[in-house]
Amino acid sequence: MSVVEDHQPAPRVTVFTPSHRGAHLDECLESLLRQTYADWEWIVLLNGGNRWRPVKDDPRLRLIVADELTGVGAVKRRACLLARGDILVELDHDDILASTAIEKIVDAFDANPDASLVYSHCAQILEDGSRDDSKFDERYGWTFRDAEVDGKSVMQIDSLVPSPHNVSYIWYAPNHVRAFRRETYDAVGGYDENRVVCDDQDLMCRLYQQGEFVLIDECLYLQRVHSANTQRQPELNNRIQVETVQLYDQYAQANALAWAKRRGLLALDLGAAHNSPPGYLGVDQYPGESVDIVGDVTKGIDLPDSSVGVIRAVDFLEHIPDKIAIFNELYRLLAHGGMLLSLTPSTDGRGAYQDPTHVAFYNENSFWYFTDANYSTFVPQIQCRFQVSRMQTYFPSEWHEQYNISYVNANLIAIKDGPRQGGFLNI
Repeated sequence: MSVVEDHQPAPRVTVFTPSHRGAHLDECLESLLRQTYADWEWIVLLNGGNRWRPVKDDPRLRLIVADELTGVGAVKRRACLLARGDILVELDHDDILASTAIEKIVDAFDANPDASLVYSHCAQILEDGSRDDSKFDERYGWTFRDAEVDGKSVMQIDSLVPSPHNVSYIWYAPNHVRAFRRETYDAVGGYDENRVVCDDQDLMCRLYQQGEFVLIDECLYLQRVHSANTQRQPELNNRIQVETVQLYDQYAQANALAWAKRRGLLALDLGAAHNSPPGYLGVDQYPGESVDIVGDVTKGIDLPDSSVGVIRAVDFLEHIPDKIAIFNELYRLLAHGGMLLSLTPSTDGRGAYQDPTHVAFYNENSFWYFTDANYSTFVPQIQCRFQVSRMQTYFPSEWHEQYNISYVNANLIAIKDGPRQGGFLNI
């Protein structure tokens, strides 16, 4: 391995690969040596006692030992800190890049100067590198097709669109290949060194708030599936499921706001006379300091169809007697993929009934009629089609728990004519 001298010009692209297990690193290297774009370096950061000596030497390979680091967030952060390229490409230590991957990534960033992340479709391969024909559950929006990558027949997994819902969950977020600008990576603070799982989800959510995600409509990445994959380790997989939802709760609103702004869509806060957050236009039936639009939502707001990207309804729905009218109007306003973020006192606790101004009552089941055709067909006045993004009942604080005031958090996606969102759809 050659040591990179300070006087050598920096490459355009840094590929980085943390590795605690070197079984497939030679195949990673072979895929890099086949690249049609040559201006790259490869940082391999070995930790956890892993040692690897490549079968081929190349001056672009930078081999670094960092056994003192633990946790994927810490090792990826160190690798990116050492990177000299202005485009960073993640390559897992058991995966393979298509020979045109780096060329296509560079072209995509050049053609989209405002992009913060570039991604592609991918395919899975088995331990021995052969084709994997197992599929994710197609009821959740996944589509597949046959493809060829460098002469290898694979089953391509089509990446889902980078909507706020999809990006907020790593389950549906843009898959590999993933590449991002060094400048944007630094601006959002980089990998969280304290993360043991969901490091990619956390970083992608912050990148999403900075700029557009751009799809390369090709299969550029082969993911190897085997018994040592993180998601196949029960304890780690359980942790991923829990922390995925925690990160969703942390980032979903900011992701929806960023998406709406980039598309020229509005963000509305309903019942804004009390506490309207930054980034929203306040809507209330009475004038107030933070009210931008005065009107009764159930009678229609003077805004065009599909002109809104996100609607916030916190402590609001329980004050509107006509549930059907309010949901039909919110649906009319929202663009396809736009989100309704609602928080409402639940009938599972005392909060729904204790306030004398509450005239409508909700629990998780109440939203079935707007998200499930099995129920909406019984109410023909319902014209809206929503998909559940997040549904939970919880106590917002210890005080709420003490007095048994539970809330139902229902984040819903408007489904119109447009790309499929990840997750179960029954409308």
